Amino acid sequence: MVDCNEVLREVELYLDGELPADQSRVIAEHLVTCWPCQERAEFRKALQSLVARKCSRDAIPPTLVSRVRFVIEEDTSE
Repeated sequence: MVDCNEVLREVELYLDGELPADQSRVIAEHLVTCWPCQERAEFRKALQSLVARKCSRDAIPPTLVSRVRFVIEEDTSE
């Protein structure tokens, strides 16, 4: 069985479709049964959508991407 911390570490890659099929399937199954992880995944998906809409005219600055990932990683390590 997969651990919530592991799912939250991989959820960005999952949402971006960047995981191998077997890992993606494991995370998808976990999200179906774990409401807190599902809620976090939905929040991150909404955040990605918002950033994409607001930054669609220009490329997202690499520093912004780094800062957002840092905040997300800090949040999942608590």
